[in-house]
Amino acid sequence: MIKTQRLKVIQPAETVRLFLILLVFTVNSSLFGLDFNIRPRGFVYVPSDNIASVSGNTLYDIGGGGDIGFEVDLSSVWPNAAGIGYTLGVEGGMLFNGIKGNGDKSVSIYSAGGGLGLYYFPLSRLFVRIDGSIGAYIPSLDGKTGFSGLYWRGGGEIGFRFTPGFTIAANGGYRQYHMSDDTSKIFNSGLYAGLTAQISFQTGNNANRETVGVNFDQYESVYPAFMQLYQNNAIGSLIIRNNENAEIRDVRVSFRASPYTASEFPCGTLPFVARGRSANLPLLADFSTDILRFTDKGRILGEVVIRYKFLGKDREAIRSVILATNNRNMVTEGDVAALAAFISPTSPETVDYAKFIAGLSRNDRRVGHNPNFQYAIWLMEGLKASGVILGKTYSDKAEAQFPAETLFFRSGTSRDIALLVAGCLESVGIPAAFVQTEDDFMVAVSLNINSSAAETLFSSAGMNAVGKVLIIDDRVWLPLSMTAYNEGFTAAWTQAVKLLNDNFKAGKTAEFVIVEDAWAIYPPAPFSVLPLTQLPEQGSRVVRTDTNVAAREVNRAMQLYISQEIQPLLNQVQTRASASPTAAMYNRLGILQVRAGRIADGKASYERAAGMGSVPAMTNRGNLALSEKDYATAERWFRQALSKDAKNTAAIRGLEQIAESR
Repeated sequence: MIKTQRLKVIQPAETVRLFLILLVFTVNSSLFGLDFNIRPRGFVYVPSDNIASVSGNTLYDIGGGGDIGFEVDLSSVWPNAAGIGYTLGVEGGMLFNGIKGNGDKSVSIYSAGGGLGLYYFPLSRLFVRIDGSIGAYIPSLDGKTGFSGLYWRGGGEIGFRFTPGFTIAANGGYRQYHMSDDTSKIFNSGLYAGLTAQISFQTGNNANRETVGVNFDQYESVYPAFMQLYQNNAIGSLIIRNNENAEIRDVRVSFRASPYTASEFPCGTLPFVARGRSANLPLLADFSTDILRFTDKGRILGEVVIRYKFLGKDREAIRSVILATNNRNMVTEGDVAALAAFISPTSPETVDYAKFIAGLSRNDRRVGHNPNFQYAIWLMEGLKASGVILGKTYSDKAEAQFPAETLFFRSGTSRDIALLVAGCLESVGIPAAFVQTEDDFMVAVSLNINSSAAETLFSSAGMNAVGKVLIIDDRVWLPLSMTAYNEGFTAAWTQAVKLLNDNFKAGKTAEFVIVEDAWAIYPPAPFSVLPLTQLPEQGSRVVRTDTNVAAREVNRAMQLYISQEIQPLLNQVQTRASASPTAAMYNRLGILQVRAGRIADGKASYERAAGMGSVPAMTNRGNLALSEKDYATAERWFRQALSKDAKNTAAIRGLEQIAESR
């Protein structure tokens, strides 16, 4: 039989305190924004065999019971990256046990206590949990209460989440009730198993939060000229916060800001974001040319689109962010390569003007001269004849004009003029480079030759501080000073050579940036003034060129170049040819005579060298006849060259050109 004693009505102090704490949390939930769970649970109870009666038989029979818990989900306030949730709560319940051998009697145990729980969702709807509680209990036999004591339990659950607020789980665990007079003695213990229903709800701030929140931290204002750079370089940081009442999975974030973006551009993905947790992603953008309409600082209203799976279903959230932007002419200081973004080989105004100059240069092509060199002369003198001058501009030191703007305004700083010249060169396939010193900003024109070929074009070609050209990695570049632009091609070239030579002799360096290399870092912005000004046509209608003035200045520059560079070389070779009349020397003499405009003398020198067996002289003589459209003579010389060298590429190419021309 059960030993019982009369006790005073007991109010377990710790349990009351827990209830008061939860009450305070509930009242202030609007401040804290906590999540709560109500957890009714029913179970079957199987007592342990170690509880014995006086007769030695098991005292208790299989019973059952239930309890209800009320808990605070602390992970809604202090989440963790792993997505593990933890709760603090109270519970109260009742357990019924029959007495073996006495079907008319039963024992009831009433309990109340506090507990802790840990839970996790390995899959979107699969719920697992372990929990435990400790508290006080009071037994009752036939309506008579007995002693009170402490109890504890521990168990686990696995279940299915139907909605964020409702979960059904199977529970199981172990319970133990200790005697009040001797806690080492057990009044009742056993295993339990059953079902739990969990009802979750949010209050306060959590109830009113967006399902997914976004905070945006912009690093610096957007530079419109670097519009393509932002596809790979972050504008700022996005902080994605999961305010759903469960974890979110397969998160895909993108950005759009019509009409300033050409597409909705992906910013990144996140496989998992626990409830209440945040994750960072870069804000990337695919800007459209509309961003180049900003002539002053401004702001762009954009949308961050978050697509994710919540409990296996697709969801989408759209959050607005504001981007600060500079005006289109702003450029970062200290990085010459950044200026390459202002040069687009597809800008209609620049392309049209560059091709217009290319046509003038082609019609005035001088036989034997480097075509890139001739184009550079025509470009510099053509721009001058179009009224484009080095002068005042609206831009400050931190700004640069697009080439189309410089054409339209017909004025710009030395840097603006350099961008225009480089843009025209690149538009017709001639590589350009920037050269910056302390005193000047220059453009270098690729002549598409090596250092050996330069020796027949310039009287003192050499490396860096020696000569009239820059030779870098055996590539020859013609430097042009933009501060001397208003004085024309020859002055620009002369000043560039002087400044660079003085710079190198003083042990200083110059920054040299090839535009095509810089484009790999700073892709070009396709700017055009046409949509802004509604001009009827492109190119030559943007600026009108006095072709007669341009031709006069080009001819003057070419004659000066011949007298200063070609004639000294010609005099040297004539002297050597007289002293040592070899085939190679006469072939070189013919080249210089043709460049000096002495075509008849050049033909004679080529033919003399060919008579001495020079295959290069034969192809040179054929090319000269081809330029005069004397196809029969050209064919004869090319075939003579092939009779000496059957694989000579110059001769083969010459015959192909004859076939195409006939």
